[in-house]
Amino acid sequence: MPTSPTSSTSADTSTTRGSSRDPRVRRTRALLRTAVLELAMEKDLDGITMGDIAERAQVNRATVYLHYKDREDLLLDATESTMEGVLEAARACRLTADAQELSPDATPVHLVRLFDHVHRHRAVYRRMLGEDGSPRFAARLERLLAQAWSEQLRAEAGSGRPDEGALLVQAHFLSGAVLSVIGRWTRGDFDTSAGDGRDRADGMSTERVAGLTWSLIAGRPR
Repeated sequence: MPTSPTSSTSADTSTTRGSSRDPRVRRTRALLRTAVLELAMEKDLDGITMGDIAERAQVNRATVYLHYKDREDLLLDATESTMEGVLEAARACRLTADAQELSPDATPVHLVRLFDHVHRHRAVYRRMLGEDGSPRFAARLERLLAQAWSEQLRAEAGSGRPDEGALLVQAHFLSGAVLSVIGRWTRGDFDTSAGDGRDRADGMSTERVAGLTWSLIAGRPR
């Protein structure tokens, strides 16, 4: 049986970091997380070096390696809070029309919240899920979404014994599709009102993208 999203998140955490009661350690890691996110908004991830991060955080390069094994490890830690918000919404979202308490055509409120959370952090998702983004971030988020939704689908199956293989295929299909929608939505690919929309802060609304996504999940394309 797949591990829970929470345990997987912990398992992916580098042994070079973790919780610390030392305020100096927490302060240094906060500086490093801020530095790498700022740099990620300014340049392609492949162009960011540990030296760049150290310079932006105003610490020694060796200090960065004391806390993180590499740039990707630091990026994953820096984006942890935004990722957790998406996972919380995914865990609460009912994925079958029959499980909806309201009209089957109504978009689940937690799916709207998922996209709303992404919208608030769209700069991070636009960069991390872009063509020059972080494969580890994308793979990790896809896996955790699939785990969250496989648990939801298993619960919605009720007392009957579900086909575990089919359930996992459905969960990964959904997580991959939603992740693709998130990546392109945050890049403005769905905004058809002006040009390619890539430089627009807004585009297709949260409610609309969530509604269209739900219509496909529920098998009722609009």
